[in-house]
Amino acid sequence: MTEESEIVMRLKLSRYHVKLFMLCLLLGSIPVGVIGIFSYVKSSSIIESKVLQGNDQLLHQTQIQLENTLKIIDFSIFQLVNAQPVSEVLQMPIQARDFPLVDKVLETLQRIQIYELGIRDIQLINIDQNWSISNKGYARLDEFTDANRLALFTSIDRPFKWLTETIAGKDGVLAQTNIYLVKRFPSYSAKPTALLVTQMSNQELFKVLPKSSELGSIIVLDEQGNIMATDLSSEFDTALRDSSLLQDVLQQAELKGYRVGEIGEEEYGFTFRKSSYNGWTYLSIVSLDSIKRESQAIGWATMWACLIILVLIVVLSLQGANKMYSPLRKLYQKTAVPGGDTAEGDPREPQDEFLVIERRMETMSQNNMHMTSHVQMLRHQLKPFMIFKLVQGELTGKEIKEQLQLFGYSQQFRWLAVVAVQIDTLEPTRYSESDRDLLLFAISNIVEETVPAEHRLNPVVIDQSQVTVISGNHESLDAFKDFMYETIKQVQKNVLTFLDLPVSAGISRPFKTYDLTSKAYAEGLDALKYRITKDTETILFIENEEPETQMVFFPEHLEKQLVEAVKFADDRRAHALLKEFLQILSNRELTHNQMQNWLMKLLMDLLYIPEQQDATLSSLDTNAIPLYLQLKRLNTLPEIELWFMQIVEPIIQSMDQSKEAPYHKISNEVIRIIQSEYDRELTLEECASRLNYHSSYIRRALKKSMNINFSDYLLAYRMDVAKKWLEETEMKIADMARKLQYNNPQNFIRYFKKSTGMTPGKYREVWLSENES
Repeated sequence: MTEESEIVMRLKLSRYHVKLFMLCLLLGSIPVGVIGIFSYVKSSSIIESKVLQGNDQLLHQTQIQLENTLKIIDFSIFQLVNAQPVSEVLQMPIQARDFPLVDKVLETLQRIQIYELGIRDIQLINIDQNWSISNKGYARLDEFTDANRLALFTSIDRPFKWLTETIAGKDGVLAQTNIYLVKRFPSYSAKPTALLVTQMSNQELFKVLPKSSELGSIIVLDEQGNIMATDLSSEFDTALRDSSLLQDVLQQAELKGYRVGEIGEEEYGFTFRKSSYNGWTYLSIVSLDSIKRESQAIGWATMWACLIILVLIVVLSLQGANKMYSPLRKLYQKTAVPGGDTAEGDPREPQDEFLVIERRMETMSQNNMHMTSHVQMLRHQLKPFMIFKLVQGELTGKEIKEQLQLFGYSQQFRWLAVVAVQIDTLEPTRYSESDRDLLLFAISNIVEETVPAEHRLNPVVIDQSQVTVISGNHESLDAFKDFMYETIKQVQKNVLTFLDLPVSAGISRPFKTYDLTSKAYAEGLDALKYRITKDTETILFIENEEPETQMVFFPEHLEKQLVEAVKFADDRRAHALLKEFLQILSNRELTHNQMQNWLMKLLMDLLYIPEQQDATLSSLDTNAIPLYLQLKRLNTLPEIELWFMQIVEPIIQSMDQSKEAPYHKISNEVIRIIQSEYDRELTLEECASRLNYHSSYIRRALKKSMNINFSDYLLAYRMDVAKKWLEETEMKIADMARKLQYNNPQNFIRYFKKSTGMTPGKYREVWLSENES
């Protein structure tokens, strides 16, 4: 190694060595600094909290003591009010002969004036009689009492109230506050006739207030915010009155609290309590700066302890950096190549040791990762594509074998089957139709997590289905089917748990070679088509669902009644007939194509109604998707019923709008009479009489609105009733003829055969044979 390389090595060493030393120093010093600061702040906050807590307790005790004294005074005054001399004197204008009673009142007043309670004077004022009695004796109000003070006493708005009166000081003397307890008589009258005024002695009342101490100074405020008692200096008292802190405390809604503010250049804490008894505010003021000064000794002790620890950390950091750098020095000497990598810029500038090692390792790692990720990406993309082509039947037998071997799929199995999963409905869920594709991919992920990898190929999404090829080595076909059923049941449960979505699955016939996958895929889709007659979340095996080919007759009479109900705009009857039609459809052994053909015929006949009546169908919304495609996508009977009602309701609305209202109303009334009284002898004249119309007008209304006459409709409806009795009851032909108002059974049989092409007995026999098959 040349001298220049050694210089570069030393430069590199010293640079990273310093970094290690700084790292060790920071790791050691940051916790020490944080702990020191935290301990100082915490101790200061604890001292402040203890002082404020003690301050609040002292304030609370002071409030309790003072209010107990006030309540004792209040109770004594209450007893005075009930004294007999006071009650008697309030009822009379005082004359010369009444002065013995006045003496008794004075004696009663003086007996209550206990100086230790702070009572200075008690004055009984009779507003109506214009006199007052106090320690000074009897006097007229207009001669003795100050008018402003009397107005203050009479202005109280409740039975008793503690009032304060501030008297301005003179020649630098602080203002003096007089405290009064005023009770009025009667207590709850809007205009009192008498007052009992008790004047308090501030010196005796507030002697319970503690003097200034480390816990602060206590101030008592009245309801208006006037200071009644304080032990503050005159300068501080003036500064406090000039500040906005008192008003801020008085405006607070809570009964107690704590505020911080500045008076002059010093910060103070204000603890306050508001009395619910008389509205007074008790305020304690403590200097926060003095509290903080007491915690400075703790701060100095903490700082010196931290400095000593930092010196030890510096020494240990130097030793630790040397030991940590030793293995790095050896690695760098083996990795660095003279004339190799240099920093960007000046090629002679030394590089960081880790940067040189990192660049050399990155070059190798990046090349390896790039190739690996590229291959993995291609395989990940090709796997679903291969499954898609397999299901669609686009791979030959040789290609299938090669592709399965390439992607690591096992070919050791006894049974194969294709499972197609579709979403039952999105109507009651939180999803919309635009979410269907994303939901199918989410279902595919759930299938991938639920079905063990050794029993399936990669799940794929094709059109509106999620498709999975499942394999198994079960001993019997029934065991393989049970395995598929339990697996798909778990898939349904997981989809319902994570997506809150019902799904159904169609399962093909089991097969043994992959070249039959496309046929099995078609069978899985065909199996799903039979869920129209099932509930949601079904699992359908194609061999269990596909019926045998047979001749099934379309319920044409029921469809005609449904079309007729729509023409007559009978919404309720149309809905009931539609339910009956779909119930017949679900109960018969029909192939899926037969079901679709029946539903399509019903759709065509319904859509032909507006054309027959020359009515417009502008309110029908097809969502820009052909109706036959919408019908094809429906999966369950409730969906089909709801969809057909969305077709029927606009048609009924259109029919209502297109028909003439009077004719339509009259025709409906006639039809109602026929349908409810078909078993009576009905005539057009009788119906006209009941509806208060002429028979020719009824005939014209039926012709215009229904294009039918009265007798033809009555005959047709009776024939429909007869068909229903033949299908649903065992009633005799003669009884039917009698109930339908025919003179003899032969006339009934002749009309029935003319209407249906067969006798009643033959019709019942044909219907029973169809139902049994």
